[in-house]
Amino acid sequence: MLSNSSNSIPIIFLITDGSVEDERHICDVMRSQLTNQQKVCPRIYTLGIGSFCNHYFLRMLAIISRGYHDVAYDADSIEVRIGRLFATAASIFLANISFEGLDNLDELEVFPSRIPDLSSESPLIISGRYRGMFPETLRVKGYLADISNFSLNLKVQEAKGIPIDRILAKQQIELLTAQAWYSENKELKEKIAKMSVQNAIVSEYTHMILHATERGRKGSESTSAQQQVSSKADPHRTEDSIPQKIIGVHKLGIGFGNLSATAENTHPGCKEKCPPDAGEIFVEAASNCCGNLFGHCCCMCCIQCCSRLNDQCMIAFTQLCGALACLGCAACCDACGGQD
Repeated sequence: MLSNSSNSIPIIFLITDGSVEDERHICDVMRSQLTNQQKVCPRIYTLGIGSFCNHYFLRMLAIISRGYHDVAYDADSIEVRIGRLFATAASIFLANISFEGLDNLDELEVFPSRIPDLSSESPLIISGRYRGMFPETLRVKGYLADISNFSLNLKVQEAKGIPIDRILAKQQIELLTAQAWYSENKELKEKIAKMSVQNAIVSEYTHMILHATERGRKGSESTSAQQQVSSKADPHRTEDSIPQKIIGVHKLGIGFGNLSATAENTHPGCKEKCPPDAGEIFVEAASNCCGNLFGHCCCMCCIQCCSRLNDQCMIAFTQLCGALACLGCAACCDACGGQD
């Protein structure tokens, strides 16, 4: 299937809820195999279920093969995501998309780096960064479903009043994070962190901090008339933000997989502890029983009641306890003698 794909587009579906150790090596092997294809390489369509799988590994496989990646974080959305995955694969009508006319641009970046196929069931969003004069027209080339050539001239329109950078920042951060995970490039990680801070978007290389402040007035009540006049002119001048509490929130990213949860075959979304065994239940019940008994016997009401008894009652109570102790010792001696 991988060696002879010149007249068709083979599609490989990878659906998983776990991680493996040699994910970067898998990407290296697939890159070397897929990029050697002359005309059309097989596509890898990936679906990550839950948070224990490495979604960036799956996304990187999709990028390498011009495929498609989707996520299902809960069990209720698995069926819908799988249906959309197959529908996208069955409705491809333009493959191996490329653009002509961008050679004169400096520092050109395209997201994703390998443009996926165009499908009628899924929108194709391509973004990028560049320096220089962008051309007025672009020529798009690709292969149709019957592997025939296709080309089309597109007229460039300038977006006015639309924050394109902020709209596409999340997609760019996710694609760059997959590349940073694969290449382990420190500079690329710093670039992602900078983009995350500038656009206020969660990433794997940034943390969120909650900073609570309270408006407070500076100075004492015995202010001069000049200060009162200046405060009337600028009411916010005499107020200052006093920091009250700084809370560091845990990382909100999806992470890079969980090998231990995969090895233990933990179900996606299951974070509850395993139920205790019979021994633990017995120990817990016994400790609770002893604790309750100790609480009832040593409560303040019992102590106050004993303190109000007269001397004769206390003597009788002591003799009763001694008699019970003697009976217990006698029963123990009889049991020991019977065993001998």
